[in-house]
Amino acid sequence: MLRRCQASDIPSLYEIELKSFKPDDIYSVELLKFLCSYCYDNSYVYVAGGKVVGYIVTCIEGGRAHVIAIAVDPDFRGRGVGKALLCTALRLLADGKVSDVFLEVRVSNEPALRLYQAAGFKVVELLKSYYSDGEDGYRLSLGDRKKAAEFCGRLSEKI
Repeated sequence: MLRRCQASDIPSLYEIELKSFKPDDIYSVELLKFLCSYCYDNSYVYVAGGKVVGYIVTCIEGGRAHVIAIAVDPDFRGRGVGKALLCTALRLLADGKVSDVFLEVRVSNEPALRLYQAAGFKVVELLKSYYSDGEDGYRLSLGDRKKAAEFCGRLSEKI
């Protein structure tokens, strides 16, 4: 089940961060609180079995949707949680509320890249040494409303 992020979810989001990212990439509890508050309208958690198992923070920046953070508990990956979360951002595009959706991802994050490419995202920029450990990143963008709608229309809940 998807719902908007609440202050009481922050400890769970932080736990997902710890399980999902390299130490220097983990957002602090304070930053997570800020992001879920500042971008409240487009910050969601996915709840399964009464537990927060994933989240997304999407901020609107100048008519564009920026996926600031998206993560799924490793125990729930491969079950459609990431797709469901990503579709909260893609629906902004499909509904004409933004001109495109963009995000940054490590070049080595193959599972995430597969998801984003399946949704129709394209690499628009190589971000040299973007991450604190010196790894490059990609900036990906999707501006095709039809692709966004088709991808999210194919989403089947199997959690």
